[in-house]
Amino acid sequence: MDNINEVYVFSDDLVATIAKLVQVGILTGTDIYDHLRTIQCVCKDGQLLTSPAFAEKLQQEIASMLERAQDLQTEQ
Repeated sequence: MDNINEVYVFSDDLVATIAKLVQVGILTGTDIYDHLRTIQCVCKDGQLLTSPAFAEKLQQEIASMLERAQDLQTEQ
């Protein structure tokens, strides 16, 4: 715990991920807090970035939601 005084800033990538999670929460009617708790970050050059694995998982979930929405629309 000797690095407790280190300061990190959010990268643009992480801010975009947070925005996506807020949008997912709004669109699905789910608790935004629950979505934000799932974020996984890595640190690089004093910035917190979205972990590549989490970014990929989030993109897959969004693609799946869009596919389901399109399927529902064609069923009507």
